[in-house]
Amino acid sequence: MNKNKAIRVASPLVSILLACLTGSLLILAIGENPLSAFSLIFKGAFGSLANFATTTSKMTTLTLTGLSYAFAYRCGLINIGAEGQMYAGALCSTLVVLYMPGPAALVILVAIVAGFIGGGLCGLLIGVLKVAFGANEVITTVMLNYVMQYLVLYMVAGPIQDPNSTAPQTMMFDEKYWLPWLNESAKLHCGIILMVLSLVFYGVFLWKMRAGFGMRVVGQNNAAAEYAGLNVRTNRLLAMFLAGGFAGLAGAIEVLGVQHRLLKGVASNYGFDGMAVALLGGTAPVGMFLGGILIGALKSGGNSLQMFSKIPSSAVDLIRAMVIIFVLVDVVARVAAARNEKRRMMIHE
Repeated sequence: MNKNKAIRVASPLVSILLACLTGSLLILAIGENPLSAFSLIFKGAFGSLANFATTTSKMTTLTLTGLSYAFAYRCGLINIGAEGQMYAGALCSTLVVLYMPGPAALVILVAIVAGFIGGGLCGLLIGVLKVAFGANEVITTVMLNYVMQYLVLYMVAGPIQDPNSTAPQTMMFDEKYWLPWLNESAKLHCGIILMVLSLVFYGVFLWKMRAGFGMRVVGQNNAAAEYAGLNVRTNRLLAMFLAGGFAGLAGAIEVLGVQHRLLKGVASNYGFDGMAVALLGGTAPVGMFLGGILIGALKSGGNSLQMFSKIPSSAVDLIRAMVIIFVLVDVVARVAAARNEKRRMMIHE
């Protein structure tokens, strides 16, 4: 293992350690034992088959939104819009389930594809604004998050609201339209299989296929890519479509496999937590899989911490936030160091 690779592996681990130390200080300030608190989090995430299934469910959604960030990042783009793209995917899947006739298996398949396409079109819109008008994708993705959030709120509080409820939600889907169970008693659905296949596709596409290689070249150096005859605009559009598509797939899995209906906050916070998963994993398939386990465990284990101790679940939210902050600081520091090294080499030349 060379020095640079060792640093890439060690940096996320250091970020996690620093975040845990920060959380431990908060827990000590409350007057509780940090070791007991982390033990409760672990048991809440993995202590039973049902808890493991909950963690797996959250991990699936988080890894897919992380994958959304990673696809854009590999093409030199910053996708902050996974939450909005997830809302779009969830809405499109819901409309298919509510209004499409036909065999249940076909409806589920079309709903999954519709979720991917719905999110993909949101991502593609951002790509078009970027390549046609030079619009900053960070700003446009954040704005689209709010657009999709309020569109879903309008739909679930109006046209597709459950007529037997005053809550902003659709009616519960018929069981035949739910994702198949891997373990019904634990509520473990097959969405994890789709997530693993998505990670495999990501790895194969970027490192084994010509289109993925071109996308990575564009992400590393636009000028070199153009000189080599690559179409930068096409690659950016494809990257944003795929980025949005996998976030939309996360939304489809959430409504088909977890909620079994569309709720107003179905995608809340998953976009930014997905960024943490991508950054923790170094936008590598195995790394994001492990990052999804960690962030998913923190999200599902936080409830046990609040139930069985005096520590509020917001302490776990703080740990998650600190993980993101420390990872971002590390990323910014490495980017700055790389730029300084590039300038130094240019001066010497």
